[in-house]
Amino acid sequence: MGLIRNMFETVGESISRSKEQKEQEKAFVRNSEGTKAICAFMANLFEKGNEGYIWVKQNRVGLYPIVNYNSVSLCYMQYGDGQSLSGIKPKDIEVVNYSFSEMCRWYGLDEGCGYKSLSSRIQLNVLANMINYEIGKLPHIKFNNGYLVKMFQ
Repeated sequence: MGLIRNMFETVGESISRSKEQKEQEKAFVRNSEGTKAICAFMANLFEKGNEGYIWVKQNRVGLYPIVNYNSVSLCYMQYGDGQSLSGIKPKDIEVVNYSFSEMCRWYGLDEGCGYKSLSSRIQLNVLANMINYEIGKLPHIKFNNGYLVKMFQ
């Protein structure tokens, strides 16, 4: 009986430690100056007249960010042909890729401020959500399978 109780206590400690660790990872990204820089950089791309805005307006294809461990890619989706197994799944076509350090320099952060890479899927997801939130604040951008310019702006 003691062995089973000890096992449950150990599992319980691992779960709570795991939750605590996840929260620490989320907080690291949320509170980092690097995140502020990256979100500001991405939102700036979609300001009227800037590269992201111009590309979306000209191509009429939605761009969306894909957060990698040390960079953010802006991509659009190319649908498969449906004729083959590999053609069933849509593909992410990268238009441009920005490194974390490049975006931090643009923001004015000194070398060593922010972060150069992220280490977990949790951190990547938090950053992606924060980027989406910042770009979503722009009144002239809408999200429909990527960021698009709203009509009648």
